[in-house]
Amino acid sequence: MNIRVPLLLGCLFALSSQAQESKRALWTWTDANGVTHFSDRPVPGARKVEIATSIPPAPQVATPEPADAAAGRNPAAFTYRSLEIWQPQQDASFFGADVAVEVRIRSEPELATGHTRRLYLDGKLIEAADNAETFTLTNLARGAHSLSSVIFDERGNERIRSQPRVFHVRQPTINAPAAVGPNLRPPVTPTPTVPGNRAPRGG
Repeated sequence: MNIRVPLLLGCLFALSSQAQESKRALWTWTDANGVTHFSDRPVPGARKVEIATSIPPAPQVATPEPADAAAGRNPAAFTYRSLEIWQPQQDASFFGADVAVEVRIRSEPELATGHTRRLYLDGKLIEAADNAETFTLTNLARGAHSLSSVIFDERGNERIRSQPRVFHVRQPTINAPAAVGPNLRPPVTPTPTVPGNRAPRGG
């Protein structure tokens, strides 16, 4: 079977898709008109050539890497949109001798690998709350307190800071006097009258 040059190119392309590397034999010759022919079968007077074929490497599909991985190579590429202390509420009040205040923090996006989120109470670092989304505060003194959260990258650079969140601890007063209306007086207990004595005049 004779195969002309254009068909040979298609044949070579098909052979290159085989799973294993191999060699294929072809026979080529040129006729009286100067046209080159190829055949996959021996032909008298034709020259045998061997063609090595192999499957081309599969194209590599790029897999999107996580945002924090990109930030590891280029820390400036990672940006936080928000950092918020959403509990307790602003100016919330807590009553009692043993007050426990639950703190909840959230960021958008979530904390990146290698970054550290820290919590501050009245400007002082609470190390036990590092990277915690929920933390409970105890042993709080009476009065107003301020919370804030800061995220640092692996180099210690501040990336974002939350707005301060203020809350109040109010401990009830012991032996507090009973409430009296603004225009009312406590009832007056009448003084008993002793025979022979005159009752005291009212003041």
